[in-house]
Amino acid sequence: MGMDREKTCEEIEELFIRLVNKYKALEKIPVDYGVGKDLYHTERHLLEQIGDYPEKNITEIAQFQGVTKGAISQTVKKLEDKGLVTRYKGARNDKEVFLELSGLGKTIYKKHKEASKESLIPLLEELKKYSDDKVYFLVEMFKWMSKFLDESKVKMQEHAKGKHC
Repeated sequence: MGMDREKTCEEIEELFIRLVNKYKALEKIPVDYGVGKDLYHTERHLLEQIGDYPEKNITEIAQFQGVTKGAISQTVKKLEDKGLVTRYKGARNDKEVFLELSGLGKTIYKKHKEASKESLIPLLEELKKYSDDKVYFLVEMFKWMSKFLDESKVKMQEHAKGKHC
């Protein structure tokens, strides 16, 4: 007898929600990289994005992260207040706003990159246990889940506005 796919779907959904909740709890823990500045997850992640993609403007960073420009702007303000980033206007279009790491921002960026690389070691070791096709499948499922959540958000927003599906 085969797997009960409906029951498996329910289990996957429950596991996913549990993972999201655990991840949210981790996001609330500030980290100090030895420079006297506590950074929360959203701040660390944005700092990393700015360091990795200095050519991206705020709009592009928001799209890449899957959040609103307003959410990015709030986090940028916190990073500015901590002296880690500065905003500047684009040369071609003064409506485009770009971000640049300060000296201290670059120091924290480098320390965060090292810590991120180290934090991936357990995942790398776990993935080594599986064949390439299983790892590929996992990546494809995460991509599918991301797309599914994007589509679900649109449907929920339409439903909230009275446009029933």
